[in-house]
This record gives sequence, C-alpha cells and structure tokens, in this order.
Amino acid sequence: MNTLTRLIKILVCSSSFLWVASVVSAQSTSVMIDELTTNEVQAALDAGMTTAIYYVGGTHQSGPAVVLGKHNLLAAHLSRRVAEILGNALAYPPNPYAPAGDPIAKTGHMRFAGTVSMSAETLAAVSRDIAISALAVGFTHVIMLGDHGETQEIIKEVAGSVDAEWRSRGGRVIFIPVYDEGEGRMREILTARNVPNNRMTPIDDAAEMMALDSSNRWIRAEHLPQDIAAVASGELGQQFIDGKVEVAVARIRELVQ
Repeated sequence: MNTLTRLIKILVCSSSFLWVASVVSAQSTSVMIDELTTNEVQAALDAGMTTAIYYVGGTHQSGPAVVLGKHNLLAAHLSRRVAEILGNALAYPPNPYAPAGDPIAKTGHMRFAGTVSMSAETLAAVSRDIAISALAVGFTHVIMLGDHGETQEIIKEVAGSVDAEWRSRGGRVIFIPVYDEGEGRMREILTARNVPNNRMTPIDDAAEMMALDSSNRWIRAEHLPQDIAAVASGELGQQFIDGKVEVAVARIRELVQ
C-alpha cells in the first residue's frame, strides 16, 4: 500500500468518525425527551436538568386554510424553545388531544372531519399520569402549559392536585397560564393595527403557522379570507410565538427556584 493510498484511507476514516460524532452529539444535546435515550435522560437529570415541560396541544379543525394540528405544531416548537432557554429543563412530547366537543352529539369542533376530542376526564387522567411519571424518575418540577383554550382549567386543576400530593416529597407541579397571557400580548399587537376582535384568532392561527414554516406547509393560502391574508405574516406570527416563549420562561424562572 503506497503512501497516497494510506493517506486517503486515513482521511476517509477520520471523516466518518467526525460525522458519527456530530450525529451522536446532536442527538444527546436535544431537550426533547422522545429524542433521547434513557441513559441520556438520566445523565441530564444527574446534571441538574430537573424541570420537565409538559404541553397540551389539540387536534381540531380551524377552517379550510389551517391544518388540524396547529396546536401540536406550536406546542412542540414552544416546548423545545422554552426548555432550551431555561437550560435546566427537558420537554415531553406534547399531548396532541384535548376537549373539542361531543363526538356523538357532534357539537363544537366535532362537527368537522379530522377533529379528535378527548374528554376532560381523560385529559386530566393522562396529564396526571405524565406528571407523576416525571416526578417518579427524578424530575423535581413539572411545568404544565396548554395551547388550547379548553384545556386551561383542566390542567390547572391537575397541577394543583398533584402538587399537593408530591410537595412533601420534594416534587412540584406548576401550571403556567401562557395561553391567556400570550393571547393578551397577541391582542395588544393586533389592536394597535386596528384589527377587529372577531378576526384576531384567525390571524393569530395563520400567522403562527406561517412563522413555523416559511414554505407554508401548514397553511392553504388560497383559502385564507382576504382580510386575514392581508394582515397575517410569518413576521407577525413570530412576534406572537416569541411573546408566549417570553411569558413561559419568565413565569417559570419566577416560580422555580
């Protein structure tokens, strides 16, 4: 084997090693629990990453222009960003289902194809189990947040109940009203633009989906009403998203010492 051949083999092996190392590093530094191995989660807990983020999304219709999973797409994005900024947190995969009407009586969003409605009782039970699972493996704080209006009181009640049970054991479960406070910021921004109250939510939905993906995979632009299309933009949606992140991080830092 001549010198040139040996050199080429060394370079190829070195490049392969660096590529594998970069992939492993990228995997192990994620803040999303479902992207980590159990060993990586344990190592993170041992290193002091003992705050767990639990976000509730929702799967329901939002008209012909916005995908049914808007809450879940946003909840996943928010979970990741909040955990990354906090620096001592990991995030569970968002719960994709929430109350959305009676499926048998076809009330609320259940009048429309694709909607999934989880009863309040089931959501409470699932949320409780997730919180207890997190506390049982070593998280000291579980933060509950929701991106769907009908989930707020449910997870707030669950958080209070589990917190009362686990506080004496060193575990805390805290509900953060990021939905209400984030919505408040969104309405302030749109009020300054003279947007009527009844058009704020459709603009919010469309703009946030535009911000999450500039190629607009989550929007059917041809179906956006003209008044919504004239205001909604990725830039505006980013303002709404950043507001929610700022609220969540500030409240968590205030409550988790």
